[in-house]
Amino acid sequence: MKRIVLALLFAFVANASAAMLSYTAYSKKSQKDADQLALDGLAKQLRSKVESEFAVTTTEDAKGNISETVSSKKKVSTNIVIKGAKLTAGAKQDGKFVSTATVDTEQMASKIRVDLNTINDKMKELDKIIRSDILNGDYRKMTLDMIDLEKQADEYVLNLENLSCLQKIPPELKLETTLGKLMEFVVGNMAALKMETDLTSEALMVTITDVAGPVEYFPIALTQDNKDLAHEKTNAEGVAIFPLAQVKKKKPTGEVTVHADLNFKYVRKSDFITQTVSYSSEKSACTFRLMCDGPTEACAAMQKYLNDAGIPTLDKDGLQQISVKLSTVDKMNSNKSLCTSRVTAVMQAGKAQLTIDAQGVGRDRDAAQVKAVTKLNATKIYETFGKACK
Repeated sequence: MKRIVLALLFAFVANASAAMLSYTAYSKKSQKDADQLALDGLAKQLRSKVESEFAVTTTEDAKGNISETVSSKKKVSTNIVIKGAKLTAGAKQDGKFVSTATVDTEQMASKIRVDLNTINDKMKELDKIIRSDILNGDYRKMTLDMIDLEKQADEYVLNLENLSCLQKIPPELKLETTLGKLMEFVVGNMAALKMETDLTSEALMVTITDVAGPVEYFPIALTQDNKDLAHEKTNAEGVAIFPLAQVKKKKPTGEVTVHADLNFKYVRKSDFITQTVSYSSEKSACTFRLMCDGPTEACAAMQKYLNDAGIPTLDKDGLQQISVKLSTVDKMNSNKSLCTSRVTAVMQAGKAQLTIDAQGVGRDRDAAQVKAVTKLNATKIYETFGKACK
């Protein structure tokens, strides 16, 4: 009987010892420096423990090729250790400050699991609220609740990463499992939404409806060249109104993508209600003859860009001239794979003058200059020269 008790006691002590880690550090500077060194040393010790537990698997195929797979590689930071470590200052030794950092990894893991459960409960409650928001057609409140959910999810991910430095994570704790069904619900219900667009001479009208009729407070965004131009919410009639100036913010002639402004990190963007709207500006009151002073490729790009901006050009005698002087500053990156070019355009037609610049990136100087020309503010060009006729 004594042997059994002793064996159990020995096993308990061994397990406790395995869970406890400590590191003693010394510093000539200060006690604070010794404390920090002790925490850093404890983090390194924990990192070594983790790396040994998450082993590398070596495999060899039929052809004799050998490959290694790391099941999980974790970087243990001092921040993780600080949360559960206990610092004990020791007596000075040879004029050096002494500090010992100790941590119980099992206790730390247990605390993180409690925090995860608390956060998970909050997310479950928000899950119910968001579902109710959608069923009630209250997309304004749904947006706010989604933002709150993302904050909780970010905290959950951080705690899960900390826990993964202490033990292997079971599948049921992963965030994808927690939010997967909510994502399906959001996407499935929003598939019933319909979008209609109407481009008038003054604005782009976007109407959102569902089976119950107009949807109020639904967020809509206009995107062009992968950048958002404007954001609006639908009114009581389910209509979001974008003035034409917003539509033509970057380009007087072109197209914009109209989509739901619901690009949440943990619930994928609702891109199933998306439309592309093409628009164009009135042509200039007259046609110009372009006189371009600058690199050949950049001048060719400038001519096309003027036409796209509503300023038609022809190489024909007798037409009013629009002169453009292009100056560039070009710089290749360190490995000569990309060039950055800043182009300044000094433009004049009659009494109308304009100086604008833009920057572009390309595989070489010519490509970078052409890219920069296409980024010049076409709206300003049209506003300056669209009526600058003799």
